[in-house]
Amino acid sequence: MLIGRVKGTVVSTNKVNKLTGSKLLIVQPVDIETFEEKGEYVICIDDVGAGDGDIVMCAYGSSARQTDTSKKYASDYSIYGIVDYITIKEKQTYDKAKDDYGTAQKEKESCN
Repeated sequence: MLIGRVKGTVVSTNKVNKLTGSKLLIVQPVDIETFEEKGEYVICIDDVGAGDGDIVMCAYGSSARQTDTSKKYASDYSIYGIVDYITIKEKQTYDKAKDDYGTAQKEKESCN
């Protein structure tokens, strides 16, 4: 399983038929304790309606094709959950209600 933050979308008009109608999102893996970005971006099939900035759970490899809807897709990555909060060793490392990622991004963009 991979935990990551949705960073953007991919639009592809021409693709294999099995991907028609699927939503493709760009996900940046994060460290689940510090939430620092790590590794390379991955492209995921969105199975749950995630949006920009959401922290998501992703399955990869053959596990990405194990849900009722994802088994029809030719993909190695699938988003199958949007994270509400994470607690490790009795310490909450993430809480969606307190996540100011979207606000910080908008402020950063307005400065440019």
